[in-house]
Amino acid sequence: MKRFKALSLTSLLALALTVFPAKLSAADFSVRFMPSYDFAFNTSFKNVLGGTFSMDLSPLTVRGRDEIYFSFQVNPVFLMAPNVDTVSFFNFGGAVGYNFRFTDRFSVAAELHAGAWSFPKNAEMNLEGASGISFGGRLIGNYYISPSLKAGIFAGYKNYFYQPSPFLQSVEVGVGLSINLTKALFGSSGIKTENYDTSPLFPIFYAHYDNNSFGTISFTNIEKNDVTDVEVSVYIEQFMSVPKVIANYDRIKPGEEFDADLTAFLNESIMNQMQNQLTDAVVTVSYRSLGQKSEYESHFFLQTLTRNSMSWEDDRRAAAFVSAKDGAIQRFSRQITLALKDKLASTTSVNNLYARAVFEVLKSYGINYVIDPTSVFSTSDTLAVDFLQFPYQTLLYHGGDCDDLSILNCSLLESLGIETAFITIPGHIYMAYDSGLTAAEADRVYGKNKYIVQDGKVWIPVEITVPQDNFELALKLGIRQWNKYANEHCLIPIHSAWEEFKPVTVPESDVSVQFPKNALKNIK
Repeated sequence: MKRFKALSLTSLLALALTVFPAKLSAADFSVRFMPSYDFAFNTSFKNVLGGTFSMDLSPLTVRGRDEIYFSFQVNPVFLMAPNVDTVSFFNFGGAVGYNFRFTDRFSVAAELHAGAWSFPKNAEMNLEGASGISFGGRLIGNYYISPSLKAGIFAGYKNYFYQPSPFLQSVEVGVGLSINLTKALFGSSGIKTENYDTSPLFPIFYAHYDNNSFGTISFTNIEKNDVTDVEVSVYIEQFMSVPKVIANYDRIKPGEEFDADLTAFLNESIMNQMQNQLTDAVVTVSYRSLGQKSEYESHFFLQTLTRNSMSWEDDRRAAAFVSAKDGAIQRFSRQITLALKDKLASTTSVNNLYARAVFEVLKSYGINYVIDPTSVFSTSDTLAVDFLQFPYQTLLYHGGDCDDLSILNCSLLESLGIETAFITIPGHIYMAYDSGLTAAEADRVYGKNKYIVQDGKVWIPVEITVPQDNFELALKLGIRQWNKYANEHCLIPIHSAWEEFKPVTVPESDVSVQFPKNALKNIK
C-alpha cells in the first residue's frame, strides 16, 4: 500500500510534465523551516516531534507560474515516551515537488522525499543502533506574504524503513516558512527586457521628442503573480534634467509582455553636439508585486548625431532649421526693412517687394548654389542621414545646396513677417512665399497662373538655385518646375510644419555678417 502511494505521486508528477511542458527559468534558491508533530503508529514512542530544514532549487516553470523543485532536506526526529528520556536521530535526504499556484497568493504543493536515517546506539537506555532508508510524501498549502516570503501548513506520511518491520511510521502535520533567498538577498527582479529598437537622436528635433517616439522597448513580467501600479520612465542623464514617465499599466499578468514608446523631454544642451556619439540611457520600471514595491532598470546606448544632421523620412523636418530668430538673419532683415521703409507705401505688393529685396541682397552678398555630392535628398533613401546648414552657416560659407538655400530664404522672409513654404519635387527642394494677394491681384502682379493656390493662400514659387541671376528668372523656373511635376510636387507651409517640428536657433548664430552696401538702391 505504501509503495502504491509513492508510485501514485510519482505518476502524477510525470503526468504534469507530460500535459504541461516545463521550461527552464531563472532558478530560485529558497530555504524552508517546517516544524512538525508526528502521529506515530506501531511504536512504543507516543510523542514524536520533528521538523524539516529544506534547501530548495526551482529551475523549471510549468503553465507560466507552477514550479518543479528539487530539495536537500535534513530531518531531526525527537522520540519521547513516559518515564524515558528523549532520544533523537537524523534523517538526510532529498525531495522533488510540484507547486501548483492557482492564485497570486495561494498554492498547493505535492512532494516526494526519500533519504537515509541513522539511530545511534544508547547504552544507558539499552537501545540498539539502527539505520536504513526513509521515504514519504507531503501535501502543502502555501500563502505568499511577499515575493520572497511564504507561509504554509502541511500534512504527510513518513516511513523509516527497517527489517523486519519499520523503525517508525507516522503521519506528520506542521507549519512552514519559506524564504526565497534569490529575491531576498540578491534583489532578483520580476521584470525582464525582451527587446528594444531605437532610432538615432537628431539634436535639431530635441523638442519634437517630448511627444514623438524615437524607439520602443518591451518587457515581460517574469513574476509568478500579477504586478500592479506599473510605471515606466526614461532618463538620459547627459541631456535630461529629470526622468520622464512614458507608460503606466494598472496590472500585468504573469508572462505577459508590455511595451513603451520612448519619448524624452530633452534640454537644449543637446544642441552642442558637434559629432556623433553613443549616449547612455536607462529605462526604469517601478511596480508592486504582492504589495511590495520594486524597481527594474534596463540600460542601453542611443546613437546621438550632430546638430546639423537630419533624415528625410518626412520633408517637413527641414522646417526645424528655418529660424526667423537666427541672429545673423535678424541683422539682415533689419537692414532690409530700413532700406525699404520709404518704398512700402507706393508698392502694389509688399510681399513681392520684400521677396525681391531678399533675392537682391543675397545676390550682392555673394551667395552661391553649391551642389553637394554627399546630399541624400536627391536619392530615394529617406533613412540616410543628411547634413543641413543653419541659416547663419550658409551666410558664413556664402553658399549651400538646394535645402540650405531654401532654409536661408525662408528664414529671411519669415523674419520679415512673410509666410513661406517648401516645395518638393523628385530629387529637389526649393521654396515659395505667400504673396498676400488674391488670385485676381496676383494675376496683375505676377501674370496669370504664375502662382499656386493652397489653403486659401496664393503662393509664389521661387527657384533659389539661381542666386546670381535675376528674380524674374527665379520666379519663372519656380512655376515651371511645379507644373512639370504636376503629379509629384508638394507644397509644405513652414508654419504648418512648425507645429510638428519646432524651429531651433543656436546661440552662436548671432555672428557678425557684412550687409552688402547699395544692394537695394535700384529696387522698386
